[in-house]
Amino acid sequence: MQKVKHSKKVPPKSSQVKLDFVFQPDKNTRILIYSGIVVFSAIMGIIYILYSLKINGYFGFPLDDPWIHLTFAKNFSKYFSFSYYKNEIVTAGSTSPIYTFLLSITFFFSQNEFLISYFFGIVFLILSAVFIYKISTIDFGRENLYALIVTAIIIFDKWLNFISGSGMETTMFIFILLTTVYFYKKRSAIPFGIFLGLILWTRPDGIALIVALLLDYLIQIKLSKSDNEIILFDKKSLIKIFILSGSIVAVYFLMNLMLSGSIFPNTYNAKLTYYTPEFRSRSAFFKYEVWEYFTSGAYIIVMIGFILNFLFIIIDISKKKYNPTILYTIFILIFILIYYIKLPYAHRFGRYLMPIIPFFVLTAFLCYRDLSKLLGKYFKSRQVSISFFIILSLVTLIYSIINCLENRKNFAENCKYINDRQVAAALWIKNNTNENDIIATHDVGAIGYYSERKIIDVAGLITPELISKLHDKDYNKYMMNYLTEKGVSYLAFLREWYRVTNSNPLFSTADSLPPEVMEVFKYEPGKTYILSTVVKSGLMQAEEYMSKRQFKEALAILQQVLPLDYNSSLTYFYLAICYRSLNDLKNAQTNLEKALKIFPEYKNALIFMGSVLKDMRKYQESKSYLEHYLSLNPNDDIAKKYLQAVNDSINANK
Repeated sequence: MQKVKHSKKVPPKSSQVKLDFVFQPDKNTRILIYSGIVVFSAIMGIIYILYSLKINGYFGFPLDDPWIHLTFAKNFSKYFSFSYYKNEIVTAGSTSPIYTFLLSITFFFSQNEFLISYFFGIVFLILSAVFIYKISTIDFGRENLYALIVTAIIIFDKWLNFISGSGMETTMFIFILLTTVYFYKKRSAIPFGIFLGLILWTRPDGIALIVALLLDYLIQIKLSKSDNEIILFDKKSLIKIFILSGSIVAVYFLMNLMLSGSIFPNTYNAKLTYYTPEFRSRSAFFKYEVWEYFTSGAYIIVMIGFILNFLFIIIDISKKKYNPTILYTIFILIFILIYYIKLPYAHRFGRYLMPIIPFFVLTAFLCYRDLSKLLGKYFKSRQVSISFFIILSLVTLIYSIINCLENRKNFAENCKYINDRQVAAALWIKNNTNENDIIATHDVGAIGYYSERKIIDVAGLITPELISKLHDKDYNKYMMNYLTEKGVSYLAFLREWYRVTNSNPLFSTADSLPPEVMEVFKYEPGKTYILSTVVKSGLMQAEEYMSKRQFKEALAILQQVLPLDYNSSLTYFYLAICYRSLNDLKNAQTNLEKALKIFPEYKNALIFMGSVLKDMRKYQESKSYLEHYLSLNPNDDIAKKYLQAVNDSINANK
């Protein structure tokens, strides 16, 4: 056969431009890279902790929840029981049982709850950074420098470093998610099956990745007919994955079922109930807790890339080509959708949504890599292509570092915030109550850990029988009956959660630490009164108007609230404040009399009545109330001055 001689065609100039920025490190360079990732990840996490220690003078957590894990872990290590008080209150109250088990092991070596928690937070932060780099090297291929830059952006992320010192399982959850994705991409069946099964052991919302992996694999099966680069699991590998992951998940479901009668932990059901969508705005969740959260600071650059990436996904699918960001995008959307539908609440600092951050960043910068190559082709310039990506990523990195360092202050402030409320209340309870006293609270973390008292959780996290009642109209009445039956001795509530009236607090942060006020009350059945959610909300609204000196508006709210519950001395007290501020002293006196009829030892009402009667020139009556008040609160110098002024007026009129 005669060989056909083809004329040599010169390809278009644009196709000759090599746009890849090839950097493939050798073994020694990789060792340096991994060493750098470990060192910088550790340093950034430790910086947050040391900064907080320097500012506050003590170690702390920015959330109350870490002590829930620690309490379960301490009891498990001591009693080998998954319980919340000694070997009692056995329940599936930990959202992340695998994290709790890890903590329990370290209790055999150290009793310092902060060092234990910080250790795991930072170790898993380091491992997460290592695996984001490993995943990035797969996605960026020969352009390893791009993978390194993206890893650096994540290492200096303000929220990942924040949460690494929080005592929570979040960095471990992120590590499990990333490791699962890595072995999925590597098609390593056995480790993939194991980590896939561990996802739910870490957090129930990890089901979003399980669904995303399934959808991504189905897409790959479909596209494998036209995309030769796709490698699928063989049948034997799929069976291994199914058996391994299925067995691990089955044990998880069985454990929860045996402990609490449900396949998921109490915390999952309790939070879904308490923060039910009927009482939360989905639009506000999306606007403030998703959009604004992921467009603040350096995230605005990431968000632009994330949105633009949808275009590249559409283009690749239209060409029947697989795009590696499909998995990340599906996971992010499903993860947010789960919260949008079931629990429109990202919790403090956006904690529930933090696990999507590495995937969010990686998706955006894979998009920017593809965009940079389009620009390079358009301008027929490799320099334009590389410069675009490098400049954009370095700007993001610098912006991220600035955000990260600024966020240390936020971490320190919130550690102090929790210490001054939950920890202080817990220590007060430990020092001022008996060992056999039972404490009812909704914040069971620090109070359960430090008080060493038996806890009744009125929010249902460790008391699952209360979960179904949380949104009953008369839950306050049901709760009081339940607390009486269980022999509760003290209440420890934040006012914003549950409001107690007809009783003076034994411990309160009202005067020193607004806005949230933590209080401890002696619980006396038939006397101590917990307001309904509707009445509490109405009083909070009235308080807001009163703080702005809008007393007519506050009065209108209080007049609507009063018919809902005539047994609230607090409502009458607030009415008296409004009337007095509007110069209606007679109605102020009338409402104070009603408040004191319900609760004769109401300290605030007694001193206020003394003041009102003084203004009405009823000095003898004023004296009586002020003396009664001082018998209950003898160290109040302001009340002593009031009484002196009243006595002077009485003597002057003799």
